[in-house]
Formats: sequence, structure tokens, C-alpha cells
Amino acid sequence: MEQENERGACRLKILDRYVMKRFLRVLFWATLTFVTLYLLVDLFDHLDNFLDADASPSAIVRYYFYQMPFVLDMVLPVAMLLASLFTFALMGKNNEYVSLLSAGVNMARIGRTILIFAFAMSVAALLLRESVVPKANRRQADIERYEIEGQSRDPLRSKTNFEHMGQDGRIYVIQRFRARPPTLESVSIQTFNDSMMIRRVDARRASWEEDHWLLHDGSTRDFGADGESMHAFSQLRLDGPVEEPIDISRRSVDPDEMNYFELRDFADWVQRTGGDDMPYRASLAHKLSFPLVHFILVFLGLGLGARKRTPSIWAGFGVTVGLSFVYYLLMSFGLELGKTGVLSPWLSAWSGNLLYGGAGLALFVRANR
Repeated sequence: MEQENERGACRLKILDRYVMKRFLRVLFWATLTFVTLYLLVDLFDHLDNFLDADASPSAIVRYYFYQMPFVLDMVLPVAMLLASLFTFALMGKNNEYVSLLSAGVNMARIGRTILIFAFAMSVAALLLRESVVPKANRRQADIERYEIEGQSRDPLRSKTNFEHMGQDGRIYVIQRFRARPPTLESVSIQTFNDSMMIRRVDARRASWEEDHWLLHDGSTRDFGADGESMHAFSQLRLDGPVEEPIDISRRSVDPDEMNYFELRDFADWVQRTGGDDMPYRASLAHKLSFPLVHFILVFLGLGLGARKRTPSIWAGFGVTVGLSFVYYLLMSFGLELGKTGVLSPWLSAWSGNLLYGGAGLALFVRANR
């Protein structure tokens, strides 16, 4: 009896190696194909910009080198869906899948190794997104701005019509920021307490004087229980914590260039200063939900591949592209709904996973019948 059990376990190990070998072979070629297509499309899309900027071959190569972590993060789930679908479709076409079911080996056992690998890839994708992708995205953006587009590395940059949230909770509404010399034009500085404005300072101009801002030609308005009081001034030194020109000149925050903890801290800071933190909360939730797509799409692919009607190569490719496109569309649409507050951040981030995970579970159960 023990020998029979050992032989059965040995046969299952052989099955695991056989299924995994077939899966990894398709995964390799699918990943290589999708990465190549992505890079070619992106290259043709940016070719005019590269030629107009007279970008060097070295800058272009490094631009795409630092783009690779992001590209792999996007195409690997699609490649894994294709690999899982084709692996089981080919087994079904060769009657291997039916033979295994007849021998008492269920769907979960046949695809166990692939599912374990897919879950490990989800964990790896989460680590990649937290450690490598943000740094690579920042480096790619720097190469594009400074080496390809030829922008100045001067940290001070002029900006128009924007808002800046100060470290003390004040909101600066600025019509124009001039970098040299640092000057604010048509600035309004608003102080809030529990979403209620308690003070507003308006000035035609503000100049940077070594360690503080000097406001010119404006007025202060204080709002209290007794009503509003207003005082005009020709010059006024701005009190409180100092927002230096480099702080005001800093470019907008890109969630793709921040890891989970950096984005979480930034969202907390926006909330403390009275700003709208919902877009950052939504992006934060998506940073955790998206890596699970590797497991979910493989789970879905196993169920699709194990159907009685096995797809042809081109049909399977079309199904893969279509399902992946719909998934990314759902995630992008959910992210926008989360940013605007229509859906809660967590619902906007996990709705696509729940929908595809439910479909995969239904197909998985049906494949065992």
C-alpha cells in the first residue's frame, strides 16, 4: 500500500514538472512577444520627439532600460493568462486533461503548481512595485526631461495658475510663480480650521527676501464669531512656517513615482492640510490590488483552457487580449471613480479583481465536472 502511494506521489510530481514546463515555455515566449510589441509601439509613438530633440542613442537606450520594470509589471499578467489558457487548452486537445480527470486527479491538483507560481508572482510584483518601479519611473522621467527634451536641471521652475499646500495647513492660490528672482504674482493665502476659513491674505505680489516672503499691496481678512475684519497693507512680512521657493516650485506628485509608504505619508499630509486626499487614497488602494492580477488571470485562464471546446492559437490569443483589455479598463475606470469619490477607494480598487475572480471560480468549478 505504501509503495502504491509512493508511486502515486511520484506520478503527481512528474505531472507537476510536465505542466509547469509547458506553462513556463509559453510564458517566456508570450512575455517576450508582448514586451517587444509594447516597446515597438512606444518607440514609434515617441520617434518624432526623439528626432526633434536630437536625442542620443545612449539616452534612448537608457530611457527604455528604466522603462522595463514598468513594462514587465503591465505585460506579465497578460502573458500569464495566455500561458495558463494555452497550457490547459493543449492538454485538452491531446486528451490529457480528460484522462487525468478520469483517473481521479481534479482540476485543483492539476493546476496546483501553476497557481502556487502565480501567487508567488503576485507577491514578487508587489515587491517590484514597491522597490524597483517607482525609482525606475523617476529615473526614466529625469532622462526624458533633462537628456532628451533638454530641460534645465535648475530646481526652480516658473508655474502658472496652481495651488500649493503649506506645511502649516495654509493653502496658497497663486496666479504665477517666477523662478528668477523668486516672485509670486496675485497670491491668496488661506488659513482653515476644520474646513472653515479663518484668515485670508491677498497680495498683488510677493518677493523672496533671503529667508521669508514679503507681500506687497494687499489686504488681510480675518473671519470670526464677531464677523469679518479687513486691513490693507503696502508691505507685510508673511509669518508662520516658511515655504521656500523650492517648495512652491516642486512639480506635481506622480503616484507612479512613489511607493506605498511614500504615497500613504503624502496622502496623510494632504488630509492634515485640508486638501483633497481622495485621489491619493484611490491610488494607494490600487497599489495593493493590482499585483493580485497575476493570480486572478491565471485562475481564469485555467478555467477557460479546461473547457471542452479548446480554442485555437489565434482564438486563444484574441481571448487573452480581450480579457486583459477589459480588466485594465475596469481597473482604470474604477481608479477614476475612486479619485472623484463616486466609489470608496477600496471598492474602486478591488471591484475588477472580485468580478474576474468570481468568473474564474465559476469556470474552475465547472471544469471539474
